[in-house]
Amino acid sequence: MTDTYVNFADLASHETEGIDYQIRIQKKLSPFIALAIHGGGIEVGTSELTIALVENQHSYYLFEGLKSSGNSILHITSTHFDEPKALELVNQADYLVSFHGFTDSVNKHTQIGGKDLELRQKIYESLIANGFSAEILQEPNRLMGGEPSNITNKTRTGRGVQLEISTAQRNAFFGTNTRAGRQKTQTEEFYRYINAIKSVLPN
Repeated sequence: MTDTYVNFADLASHETEGIDYQIRIQKKLSPFIALAIHGGGIEVGTSELTIALVENQHSYYLFEGLKSSGNSILHITSTHFDEPKALELVNQADYLVSFHGFTDSVNKHTQIGGKDLELRQKIYESLIANGFSAEILQEPNRLMGGEPSNITNKTRTGRGVQLEISTAQRNAFFGTNTRAGRQKTQTEEFYRYINAIKSVLPN
Protein backbone atom coordinates (compact mmCIF):
# COMPACT_ATOMS: atom_id res chain seq x y z
CA MET A 1 0.00 0.00 0.00
CA THR A 2 1.37 3.41 -0.97
CA ASP A 3 1.02 6.06 1.73
CA THR A 4 -1.01 9.17 0.95
CA TYR A 5 1.28 11.37 3.05
CA VAL A 6 5.07 11.25 2.95
CA ASN A 7 5.57 12.27 6.60
CA PHE A 8 3.77 13.74 9.59
CA ALA A 9 4.04 17.37 8.47
CA ASP A 10 2.37 16.45 5.19
CA LEU A 11 -0.43 14.65 7.03
CA ALA A 12 -0.94 17.46 9.54
CA SER A 13 -1.33 20.00 6.75
CA HIS A 14 -4.31 18.07 5.33
CA GLU A 15 -5.92 16.41 8.37
CA THR A 16 -7.30 17.93 11.57
CA GLU A 17 -6.09 16.78 14.98
CA GLY A 18 -8.99 15.94 17.27
CA ILE A 19 -11.29 15.23 14.32
CA ASP A 20 -9.36 13.01 11.91
CA TYR A 21 -6.65 11.78 14.28
CA GLN A 22 -5.41 12.10 17.82
CA ILE A 23 -2.15 11.58 19.70
CA ARG A 24 -2.17 10.04 23.17
CA ILE A 25 0.91 9.81 25.37
CA GLN A 26 1.80 8.34 28.73
CA LYS A 27 5.26 9.28 29.94
CA LYS A 28 6.86 7.33 32.79
CA LEU A 29 10.34 7.09 34.26
CA SER A 30 11.02 3.77 32.58
CA PRO A 31 13.51 2.53 29.96
CA PHE A 32 10.64 0.82 28.08
CA ILE A 33 8.05 2.24 25.70
CA ALA A 34 5.28 0.69 23.62
CA LEU A 35 3.98 2.23 20.40
CA ALA A 36 0.95 2.10 18.15
CA ILE A 37 1.70 4.56 15.36
CA HIS A 38 -1.19 3.08 13.34
CA GLY A 39 -3.67 2.97 16.20
CA GLY A 40 -7.37 3.68 16.43
CA GLY A 41 -9.08 2.90 13.14
CA ILE A 42 -5.88 2.51 11.10
CA GLU A 43 -4.74 -0.94 12.27
CA VAL A 44 -7.48 -1.80 14.74
CA GLY A 45 -6.59 -3.32 18.08
CA THR A 46 -3.05 -1.98 18.24
CA SER A 47 -3.97 0.88 20.60
CA GLU A 48 -5.60 -1.47 23.08
CA LEU A 49 -2.63 -3.85 23.01
CA THR A 50 -0.22 -0.99 23.63
CA ILE A 51 -2.10 0.36 26.64
CA ALA A 52 -2.58 -3.10 28.15
CA LEU A 53 1.09 -3.96 27.81
CA VAL A 54 2.42 -0.93 29.68
CA GLU A 55 -0.50 -0.39 32.12
CA ASN A 56 0.60 2.38 34.49
CA GLN A 57 4.26 1.34 34.62
CA HIS A 58 5.84 2.37 31.32
CA SER A 59 5.53 4.99 28.60
CA TYR A 60 3.34 4.67 25.54
CA TYR A 61 2.67 6.61 22.37
CA LEU A 62 -0.48 6.29 20.26
CA PHE A 63 -1.23 7.87 16.91
CA GLU A 64 -4.88 7.03 16.28
CA GLY A 65 -7.22 7.37 13.35
CA LEU A 66 -10.59 8.84 14.35
CA LYS A 67 -12.41 8.86 11.01
CA SER A 68 -15.68 6.96 10.72
CA SER A 69 -14.18 5.27 7.65
CA GLY A 70 -11.12 5.53 5.44
CA ASN A 71 -8.56 5.68 8.23
CA SER A 72 -5.96 3.99 6.02
CA ILE A 73 -5.27 7.43 4.51
CA LEU A 74 -3.59 8.26 7.86
CA HIS A 75 -1.05 5.45 7.56
CA ILE A 76 2.55 6.67 7.51
CA THR A 77 5.01 3.83 7.13
CA SER A 78 7.35 3.25 10.07
CA THR A 79 10.44 4.45 8.22
CA HIS A 80 8.77 7.82 7.51
CA PHE A 81 6.90 8.29 10.79
CA ASP A 82 8.49 11.42 12.27
CA GLU A 83 5.87 12.98 14.54
CA PRO A 84 8.01 15.04 16.97
CA LYS A 85 6.49 13.82 20.25
CA ALA A 86 6.95 10.21 19.18
CA LEU A 87 10.58 10.75 18.25
CA GLU A 88 11.29 12.48 21.56
CA LEU A 89 9.85 9.62 23.60
CA VAL A 90 11.46 6.88 21.54
CA ASN A 91 14.87 8.57 21.62
CA GLN A 92 14.78 8.41 25.43
CA ALA A 93 13.94 4.69 25.64
CA ASP A 94 16.24 1.67 25.74
CA TYR A 95 13.62 -0.98 24.91
CA LEU A 96 10.60 -0.74 22.63
CA VAL A 97 7.73 -2.83 21.32
CA SER A 98 5.75 -1.46 18.38
CA PHE A 99 2.35 -3.00 17.56
CA HIS A 100 1.17 -3.18 13.95
CA GLY A 101 -1.40 -5.09 11.92
CA PHE A 102 -1.27 -6.90 8.60
CA THR A 103 -4.15 -8.13 6.50
CA ASP A 104 -5.02 -11.81 6.91
CA SER A 105 -8.55 -12.56 8.01
CA VAL A 106 -8.06 -16.35 8.06
CA ASN A 107 -4.85 -17.14 9.94
CA LYS A 108 -4.11 -16.04 13.50
CA HIS A 109 -0.43 -15.18 13.30
CA THR A 110 2.25 -12.73 14.48
CA GLN A 111 5.29 -11.68 12.45
CA ILE A 112 8.16 -10.46 14.62
CA GLY A 113 10.87 -8.06 13.47
CA GLY A 114 13.04 -5.18 14.57
CA LYS A 115 16.71 -4.93 15.46
CA ASP A 116 16.48 -6.05 19.10
CA LEU A 117 17.46 -9.64 18.39
CA GLU A 118 17.44 -10.77 22.02
CA LEU A 119 14.03 -9.39 22.96
CA ARG A 120 12.36 -10.47 19.73
CA GLN A 121 13.61 -14.04 20.31
CA LYS A 122 12.23 -14.03 23.84
CA ILE A 123 8.86 -12.71 22.66
CA TYR A 124 8.74 -15.33 19.92
CA GLU A 125 9.46 -18.17 22.34
CA SER A 126 6.92 -16.89 24.85
CA LEU A 127 4.16 -16.51 22.25
CA ILE A 128 4.79 -20.05 20.98
CA ALA A 129 4.85 -21.44 24.52
CA ASN A 130 1.47 -19.80 25.17
CA GLY A 131 -0.18 -21.34 22.13
CA PHE A 132 0.15 -18.56 19.55
CA SER A 133 1.36 -18.82 15.97
CA ALA A 134 4.41 -16.64 15.38
CA GLU A 135 7.56 -16.33 13.31
CA ILE A 136 10.67 -14.17 13.31
CA LEU A 137 10.99 -12.40 9.98
CA GLN A 138 14.27 -12.23 8.11
CA GLU A 139 15.53 -9.85 5.46
CA PRO A 140 14.42 -8.95 2.83
CA ASN A 141 10.82 -9.21 4.10
CA ARG A 142 9.31 -5.71 3.91
CA LEU A 143 7.68 -6.16 7.33
CA MET A 144 10.92 -7.16 9.04
CA GLY A 145 11.48 -3.68 10.46
CA GLY A 146 15.25 -3.77 10.41
CA GLU A 147 15.94 -0.35 8.93
CA PRO A 148 17.70 2.20 11.18
CA SER A 149 15.17 4.74 9.84
CA ASN A 150 12.28 2.69 11.28
CA ILE A 151 10.97 4.45 14.40
CA THR A 152 11.09 1.04 16.11
CA ASN A 153 14.89 1.27 16.04
CA LYS A 154 15.32 4.92 17.03
CA THR A 155 15.81 4.16 20.71
CA ARG A 156 18.99 5.02 22.60
CA THR A 157 20.18 1.49 21.91
CA GLY A 158 19.30 1.69 18.21
CA ARG A 159 16.99 -1.30 18.35
CA GLY A 160 13.44 -2.35 19.14
CA VAL A 161 10.84 -5.04 18.39
CA GLN A 162 8.08 -4.74 15.78
CA LEU A 163 5.04 -7.02 16.03
CA GLU A 164 2.87 -7.40 12.92
CA ILE A 165 -0.38 -9.09 13.98
CA SER A 166 -2.85 -10.56 11.50
CA THR A 167 -6.43 -9.36 11.18
CA ALA A 168 -7.71 -12.75 12.36
CA GLN A 169 -5.57 -12.65 15.49
CA ARG A 170 -6.60 -9.10 16.33
CA ASN A 171 -10.27 -9.96 15.78
CA ALA A 172 -9.90 -12.78 18.31
CA PHE A 173 -8.83 -10.30 20.98
CA PHE A 174 -12.25 -8.64 21.22
CA GLY A 175 -15.81 -9.84 21.65
CA THR A 176 -16.99 -6.72 19.82
CA ASN A 177 -14.40 -5.25 17.46
CA THR A 178 -15.64 -1.68 17.26
CA ARG A 179 -14.05 1.46 18.70
CA ALA A 180 -16.36 1.37 21.71
CA GLY A 181 -16.50 -2.42 21.95
CA ARG A 182 -12.75 -2.88 22.10
CA GLN A 183 -12.64 -0.94 25.36
CA LYS A 184 -14.82 -3.44 27.22
CA THR A 185 -14.74 -6.81 25.45
CA GLN A 186 -11.11 -7.95 25.59
CA THR A 187 -11.06 -11.74 25.51
CA GLU A 188 -9.04 -14.27 27.47
CA GLU A 189 -6.88 -14.60 24.37
CA PHE A 190 -6.09 -10.86 24.49
CA TYR A 191 -4.77 -11.09 28.05
CA ARG A 192 -2.90 -14.32 27.39
CA TYR A 193 -1.14 -12.64 24.46
CA ILE A 194 -0.26 -9.53 26.47
CA ASN A 195 0.97 -11.57 29.42
CA ALA A 196 3.16 -13.66 27.12
CA ILE A 197 4.95 -10.50 26.01
CA LYS A 198 4.96 -8.86 29.43
CA SER A 199 6.62 -11.90 31.01
CA VAL A 200 9.81 -11.42 28.96
CA LEU A 201 10.18 -7.65 29.06
CA PRO A 202 13.38 -6.32 30.67
CA ASN A 203 12.97 -5.36 34.33
